[in-house]
Amino acid sequence: SAALLVLAGWLLGRLARYLASRAVGSALTRLGARPSLRGALVSSGVASRVPAVIGGFAYWLVFLFFIAAALETLGLPVVSGALNRVAYYLPNLLAALVVIFAGIILGSLVSGALARTAATAGVEFGTAVGRLAQGTVVLVAIVVALEQVGIEAQVLIVIVGIVLGTTLAGAGLAFGLGARTAVSSIIASYYVAQAYRIGQLVRIGGIEGKIVRTTPTAVFLDTPQGRVLVPAKQFNEEV
Repeated sequence: SAALLVLAGWLLGRLARYLASRAVGSALTRLGARPSLRGALVSSGVASRVPAVIGGFAYWLVFLFFIAAALETLGLPVVSGALNRVAYYLPNLLAALVVIFAGIILGSLVSGALARTAATAGVEFGTAVGRLAQGTVVLVAIVVALEQVGIEAQVLIVIVGIVLGTTLAGAGLAFGLGARTAVSSIIASYYVAQAYRIGQLVRIGGIEGKIVRTTPTAVFLDTPQGRVLVPAKQFNEEV
């Protein structure tokens, strides 16, 4: 009887793996038909891994239940009870993996969207920003998956918060120090546009000429010596 139960579990487990893999593969194929999801599925590699993983879980879930029944038939309730607990725990582990795979897909979508937006806006570091956003989404998915399998992730959340806070604070400080001149010129350029007009004759820092053009950071003066570019912040710092 035990041998027959094991054989039946093995056969039904293989059937469950085949059906689960086909069902998940078909679902992913339908999702991949959408242009918005096709790139994320291909770049993350989820489409090739998820069917095998789900099928493997279905196989072991069925097989372990039948092995537990066989051990119960042989009069080994302790071992069968342990296997039953493992089998009951597998769905939680499967749900955690689904959450992680969903986080990978969502992270790829967010990364691609940010990269395209940055490229359209002419931002040079759009790819790095997209990867940072993707890593954040995947990290959040991992934390949720740990909670799903019953592992307390409070310490990990605190560590992630400290790391992200320190990274963002350092990036903000570096940007503030490195772009101090540019930012002050951008602010000053706004007030230059309010106080002066094109064609007006001005004298600043020993340079005299007519304003011919203004940019977000500078003012162009037409002088007897030629065209001169004056940083806009000088209009706030000098008479």
